[in-house]
This record gives sequence, structure tokens and C-alpha cells, in this order.
Amino acid sequence: MKRIRFLFGVLLAATLFAQHTSTFNLGTLSAVATSNPVNVGLVAHKHTLQVTVAGSPSTCTVELDGTLDDVVLTASPNWQNLSGSQTCTSSTAFSVVDRPVTGIRGNLTALSGGSSPTVTLKYVGVQ
Repeated sequence: MKRIRFLFGVLLAATLFAQHTSTFNLGTLSAVATSNPVNVGLVAHKHTLQVTVAGSPSTCTVELDGTLDDVVLTASPNWQNLSGSQTCTSSTAFSVVDRPVTGIRGNLTALSGGSSPTVTLKYVGVQ
């Protein structure tokens, strides 16, 4: 009986966590650009961006942008830089907290040097 209660508790906790977390692959960029915008599906206020770099760029900076606008229905969402400029000459990850938004995008603001460098962005947001 104790095992059943324990398993029920674990499943309940996993379900609650899953309902308050959004994960997105924002794509791979090979030049200065923004990723496709994504509606997070909740009001996320904790954000992590994983940045995977290939091609050894000598210069690379990325930002995480956010908005409270619906990125699908709004013609020009009001984007705000949530993270500040983050150096990405090698693979890294960074987090931003206490910045509630409903839409996000990656913003590759500089990329040069190396051998055909690319930057892949993955996002996790928590309510």
C-alpha cells in the first residue's frame, strides 16, 4: 500500500510539473536573425535557453526576447530583450527569472568567423 501511495505521489508531481513547463526547439541559425516566434502556452516567468554552437565562431552573441502579445495573431508583437546580450562562442546555457511573458524567440545578434558556424537554440519556460 505504501508503494502505491508513493507511486501515485510521484505521478501526481510529474503531472503537475508537466502542466507548468513548456519546451521548444527554436531551430538552427547560420546568420544574424531571429528564430521563429513561439506562443509558450502559459505565462512563463523562469526561462532557460540552451545554445549549441558548431563551427567555432570567433564572435557570437544571442538574446532571449519575450512578449506578452500573441505572436500568431499580432502583426507586430512588442518584443523585449529578456536576457541581455549573451556570448556564445562555445555551447552554453543561461537562465532568466522574474520576467513573465507568453511569447518567446531567440535573437542571434552577432555571428562571424569560424568555419560555417551555426547556433541551435532550445528553450524551457516554467510558470
